[in-house]
Amino acid sequence: MTLRSLIALSLVATALISCGSSEKKPLTVGEVKGFATVCDKANDGKRVAVKGYLRLPEKVNPKTGAILRLYPTTEFNGKPVGVSTEIGSQPNQIGPIPEMYRDKDLKVNIANGQVAGFGTKVKVSGDLYYPMIRQEFPCALSNPLVELAK
Repeated sequence: MTLRSLIALSLVATALISCGSSEKKPLTVGEVKGFATVCDKANDGKRVAVKGYLRLPEKVNPKTGAILRLYPTTEFNGKPVGVSTEIGSQPNQIGPIPEMYRDKDLKVNIANGQVAGFGTKVKVSGDLYYPMIRQEFPCALSNPLVELAK
């Protein structure tokens, strides 16, 4: 193996080890940002919160989850913010999605036992990141905490 190959393999192994950690950060409320400024570079890696309306993407992986789209209004116009979610019955996860789904199939489990369906205004806190591959959203939130918006 060449030195270049060894270095590349080491970097991949390191990335996999750090990504494979099953420990999650505690879910905390982020600093509230306006929808127009949440994706600013100054917020990169910070825990932020933004209010809006969630929508399912065109495709969902039924085993791993989805990156939901968060829009500022129920008109669902403009660039959304991505929200990385898992499928399950725990808080901050989305309920099972049928193979052929519609917007009304979106059900987000909230920490207080409630469910936020499609068209419900929510506040999502999460760790802001920028997708490595071009997406329809400029930034996204990982490790989300979903609450009903006031």
